[in-house]
This record gives sequence, structure tokens and C-alpha cells, in this order.
Amino acid sequence: MQISVVNKKRNLISLTPLIDVVFILLVFFMLVTSLSRYASVSLNVAQDEEVIDLQQTSSMIDISSEGKIYFDQNEIEISKLKELAEKKFQKNSDHIYFINPAKQTTIQNTILVLDELVPIAPNNISFLHDLTEDSK
Repeated sequence: MQISVVNKKRNLISLTPLIDVVFILLVFFMLVTSLSRYASVSLNVAQDEEVIDLQQTSSMIDISSEGKIYFDQNEIEISKLKELAEKKFQKNSDHIYFINPAKQTTIQNTILVLDELVPIAPNNISFLHDLTEDSK
């Protein structure tokens, strides 16, 4: 009794479809990737050497964790912020706007305030935070 061994040919995996898939993925990611630079806003910090009357030449803009905006301790709508800031800036071109976001304030609420202030006085904006909270 003789048993014949059948030699099966192994099918080789074709790389052509794999290369096609790789090129399709490459084209897809090239199309959906944004290569534009993000816009940056430069903010100047008030210098310690400058002696100024902060009551007359500055405004405090507080942002609560709930998203409420306070301009010089008065609650306002975000739509009124630009108008109030322009009035202060027209009286004094050195007017400084201090933004004081609460600890739990979302970045989006802070960006909304910046969007209103940057067209008016881009170099007169400064951020405040409570240094005592950082040391705890």
C-alpha cells in the first residue's frame, strides 16, 4: 500500500491590496489634517516698577465657575462686556483689564471673555490667580 503525499502549493499573500490600503489611508489623513498654525495672543503682564492708581486705570473681570461675568463687581451679560470695555479704553488708552477666572471656570468661558477684549486692547490684558491656592 502506497500513500501518496500531495504537495500543496502555498498561496502567497499579495502585497498589492495592502499597498493600496496604505495609500488610501495616507491620502485620507492628508486631507483631514489641518496644517494651519493656531493663532496666539500675546499678553503683557503689569510690571512691578510701575506705580499706578489701579482703581482709575484698571477693571476687574471675574468669571465665576457657573459662567457668570462680573465687570468691576457688577454682573453683566457677555454681550455688554465689549461695550463697557470700549468706554473705559476711550477714556484712558492705558486702561488695564484684569481677568480673574474662578478655579472651576471652563476654558471656553475664559476664551469668550478674551474674544471680546482682544480687539479693543490686546496689550492691556492680564490674568490673575490666587497664589495662596497654589501653595495648599
